[in-house]
Amino acid sequence: MGQVVCNCVNPGEDQYYKDDRTTDNSNAKALARFKTQLKSGVSVVKFSASLPPSKITIVMRSTGRTEELVFEGADPADQECSTRPLTNFKIRRATDPDPDVKHFAGTKVLRDNIDPRDAMKAFIFEVKDTTAGVKLNINVQAESENDAEKMIIGFRLLFAEAKKAQGRE
Repeated sequence: MGQVVCNCVNPGEDQYYKDDRTTDNSNAKALARFKTQLKSGVSVVKFSASLPPSKITIVMRSTGRTEELVFEGADPADQECSTRPLTNFKIRRATDPDPDVKHFAGTKVLRDNIDPRDAMKAFIFEVKDTTAGVKLNINVQAESENDAEKMIIGFRLLFAEAKKAQGRE
């Protein structure tokens, strides 16, 4: 009689609550895979208020002490896509609230350019342009929701690592 009939009462150690070291190890592996992918680049469609949608490739390049994002295939006139260090970037989903218009999601550019059913494929790079002292948004859409999810997680880990490394210098 004293047998456990259902494992839901005593689910076992660490089934619901992962150890922080396990999570850190998992994040490190995901980040390493994403960095490898970024060396050859990830393809997205970029949307702009003043230019037609264009397919670009986002590549990470190392310039000695800093790592930068390069937007290959972007229109040369597109100032949003100039090369910048990783520490200048943040990322958010197109389904997250618009910081400028709280009762809408994404950005005006995305709302004007994509079907709402495709919002899970889109995300926004928020860029701190230190030369002009302004915040820019780079609006992009991945091929699929799965690709977008992997990119969002990868970029979040990448930007967090860059900011952490900058704090150590």
